[in-house]
Amino acid sequence: MKCLNFTLRAFNFRAGLFALLLLVFASSAFAWGSKSKEDDQARVRDSLKTVELKNLQREVDALTRIRLQKADSLEKLEASHWAKRYAESQLTEEHQTETRELDGRYSKLSTDLGRVTEEVMASKDVTNDAEEKAKSDESAYDALHTQIRLSVEKTLGDVTGDYPVGMSDRLVHLKNAQMEADKKNPNTLSVTRAFIEDLLLRHEMTYTQTSGKVVSQVGTRPDVNVNRLRLGTVFLGEVAMDDGTVQALLRTGALQGKVFEWNANLPPELASNVRAAVNAAGSASAENAASAPQVTIPLDVLQNKAVKNSISETKELTTKEKFLDWFHKGGIVMYPLLLAALFAILLCLERFFTLMHRGHLSKRFMKKFEKLLRDARYEEAANLCLKKETSLSMVLFAVVNKADENRDAAEKSLQEALLREQPKLERRMGLLAAVGTIAPLLGLLGTVTGIITLFTVITEVGTNDARVLAGGISEALVTTEAGLVIAIPVMILHGLLSEKIERVVSEMYVQSTALLNRIFHEDKVA
Repeated sequence: MKCLNFTLRAFNFRAGLFALLLLVFASSAFAWGSKSKEDDQARVRDSLKTVELKNLQREVDALTRIRLQKADSLEKLEASHWAKRYAESQLTEEHQTETRELDGRYSKLSTDLGRVTEEVMASKDVTNDAEEKAKSDESAYDALHTQIRLSVEKTLGDVTGDYPVGMSDRLVHLKNAQMEADKKNPNTLSVTRAFIEDLLLRHEMTYTQTSGKVVSQVGTRPDVNVNRLRLGTVFLGEVAMDDGTVQALLRTGALQGKVFEWNANLPPELASNVRAAVNAAGSASAENAASAPQVTIPLDVLQNKAVKNSISETKELTTKEKFLDWFHKGGIVMYPLLLAALFAILLCLERFFTLMHRGHLSKRFMKKFEKLLRDARYEEAANLCLKKETSLSMVLFAVVNKADENRDAAEKSLQEALLREQPKLERRMGLLAAVGTIAPLLGLLGTVTGIITLFTVITEVGTNDARVLAGGISEALVTTEAGLVIAIPVMILHGLLSEKIERVVSEMYVQSTALLNRIFHEDKVA
């Protein structure tokens, strides 16, 4: 475009120059006929114009050549432009072709991606379901393991109060199961198997019987060769082979979880029957079992204390033994009740002796004090009161000490003395009343604890005899009885001591007021 503009400007310049030459020639022709001088001048001018014209012609030629060169350049540029346009067209077609190919590939890939996405989502759903199921299974497994572990621990804790035969093997077996259950990666199946095997062995022992010679590892004489007869878990009798000593294992129905207890204090007749039964069972065979002698043995079918109490040798208990037996029936709450009783006794004794000392004045003291008052020897009377150091003497001292002053000073001193001595007399009375209140509450606590223990044992062991429930409740009520036995005397003593304190305080007011009126009777008359 620049070359074209330049060519146009050169063409316009030549046209103007040509017009100028025509004008010059016209002027020369017009002036030729006027004057010669003017002709010469005109020729000079024409020569100059000719020279100028030639110069202009050369410039025009130069410009023409330039125009031609620019035109050639323009043609080349235009050819190059069209070549580029053609190349661009080719590239555009190739780009469009590649774009169409890429669009096709993109569509295919998009379809494949959608299908893969659906497959991935389906796989995620399946994976989430599997994870939820795995978590549910893991939670169920953990719950099962926890339940098994707690069952093993409970059974292990109950073994010591259960049937003693085979107890050591059961303890070892259950302890191994507990150790396996407490591992970081426990084998629940092994723990469950061990627990179920222990239950099956215990169940089998309940419904089987054995007899023969063994080494006793339980009872009152361990490590002794004995003849043993076991009938399930309701009876176990042993006869020592060296001296014929008999001992029997019976159910106790105790509230503290001890279900079985050995008894070696059988009555002679019953011990003889047990000895005969055990020896006969050990020597009997299948042929002569029917002809074996029949004997009576104790079976605690109701699982309570009836058999134990009926077969035990009875003896008269002393008062001390009866008290200890009654005390131990109450359980652990009896110990704080005993401490409360001792503490209440000490408080009552301390208050009694304190009131006897501080709230009483002897007749000898009062005679001497009266004599000093009649002689107006107030200073000696005050010293006499200080030597006695009782509440009443301190109140009298407060009045006598102000005998040389006016009545108002004596009354103020008296009020101070009363306020100082009265709390000393009433000290620890609130604590004694608190002991009397706490004692029945401790008894009620022991009763509630005993009843909870009773129902726990009934839940675990079971009972079909109302006497067991009644006996357990009677034992649980021992603490309530003890609490009331303590609280009633304590409250009575508290009332007596409170009445004694009121009498002493009243005596202090009466004596001090009478003394005040006696010393300052002149002021009163005035």
